[in-house]
Amino acid sequence: MSTPTGAPPALPPQLDPRGRTAPAPRPPRTGRRPPTRVSRIARRLVLVVAVLTALGVLAASASGYALLSWSTRKIDRVDAFAGLTDRPPASAAGSTTFLLVGSDGRTGMSRADMKRLHVGNEATAAGRRADTMLLVHVSARHGTVDVVSLPRDSYVTVPAHVSTGGDQVPERRNKLNAAYAFGGPALTVATIERTTGVRVDHYLEVDFLGFVRLVDAVGGVDVCSTTRLRDRKAGLRLPAGVSHVDGETGLAYVRARHLDARADLGRVERQQRFLAAMVDRATSRDVLLDPRALVRFLDAALSAVRADPGLTEDELVRLGTRLRHVSGDDIRFRTVPVANPSYRSANAGSVALWDAVAARAVYTAMRDDTGRPHHGRARAERPTIPPSGVHVRVYNGGGTPGLGSRASADLAAEGFTVDGPAANWSRTGVATTTIRFDARYTESIKTVAAALPGARIVPVAGLGRTMEVVVGTSYAGTKTVRVSTASPTDTGVRTAGDHVCS
Repeated sequence: MSTPTGAPPALPPQLDPRGRTAPAPRPPRTGRRPPTRVSRIARRLVLVVAVLTALGVLAASASGYALLSWSTRKIDRVDAFAGLTDRPPASAAGSTTFLLVGSDGRTGMSRADMKRLHVGNEATAAGRRADTMLLVHVSARHGTVDVVSLPRDSYVTVPAHVSTGGDQVPERRNKLNAAYAFGGPALTVATIERTTGVRVDHYLEVDFLGFVRLVDAVGGVDVCSTTRLRDRKAGLRLPAGVSHVDGETGLAYVRARHLDARADLGRVERQQRFLAAMVDRATSRDVLLDPRALVRFLDAALSAVRADPGLTEDELVRLGTRLRHVSGDDIRFRTVPVANPSYRSANAGSVALWDAVAARAVYTAMRDDTGRPHHGRARAERPTIPPSGVHVRVYNGGGTPGLGSRASADLAAEGFTVDGPAANWSRTGVATTTIRFDARYTESIKTVAAALPGARIVPVAGLGRTMEVVVGTSYAGTKTVRVSTASPTDTGVRTAGDHVCS
């Protein structure tokens, strides 16, 4: 038989020592393995489990079991359900609920690490405290993942427990993160189950260093802000606009509490935005389609996460299979509705008091797996403070006689509280109307900006509650402000599919 032109001649079959035809030689390795069932499931898990973590870590652990099953390294285990009794019944079939905790544990951190990351020192490093808590409800029936942030200052009933010193402690009202400080993961689970009526199926936790390594493993993420961000205690310094941050800066971003008057609630919202950015980055082509980057990300998570013993490889594979069609738009974030973010309690100081009726509706839907409507970002971004609750002072920057008085009258007609008559600005010829505001008043500025569309917004540190409106020559009147029906402390719903900087 002739050989086709250009092709190597056919070789006779190779025989083994017994005279049998030997198997054909394997083709040379190309560095890429053919896809297997496990790797296909792992790729689907990257999207789903990236949100099921304390700030992104579950994504790693789930896919890590599939892709790194050959690794001898084991995820640290913690029995978060030891000794729990009188627990809520299981949620509806086909749904799974995770409690995700970001702790301030400093295990393995040197003194230099603590200083660099602005996380205290040896005197404050003893023990662990819960810095972030989220309930994550995974619905196979609806193909959705709902992430509900629980402010750490939430005023809750901590069940009776035995202290670390062996003393019996009766139940009492306290801040939510006190449960972790007093009794670790088990008391935290018991407190949240009692408060919400939702049974926690699995527990995951990540500490400071784990978070930093995880963010660095994906090459950092994009965050954005309409104003520059400065928090000396957290070590955060970011300009206005889009910033690509590494793990160190990302940790400062999600921990900062002194950026505005919303304190812990403002931090919760930033944590949700960062989670969405992590999902966006972890599912990008740069990570998802790069085997080395993907394994690096998952490997970082394996060393970062602590999980309950019941979260096995088989359980994670089943979860990924059920949610194989989940997209970023199906992963939704919100904060538990809060009626009073600065309630003065008799024994715990300033705490966040939940809106009992609204919170009950959220957790009933979670327990019964009934789902809830997706309101999108428009509802979340609509102003929540009515004009009557916002103080403004008007200045004539254009120089046209009567311009300041006209704008002052227009704003008063819209319901704003105008502090005094209009005055002349320090200079004339200003073209674009400018709103100067104190960065602590992030909700009030939305109301003023909605009344003056197209105005330039300038943050001024220490300005106080009164916004300064410098009217420019382009001023064309005010717009009626439509205020969201949501509470100012309810951030509404956003999804992982929303653009991280929109």
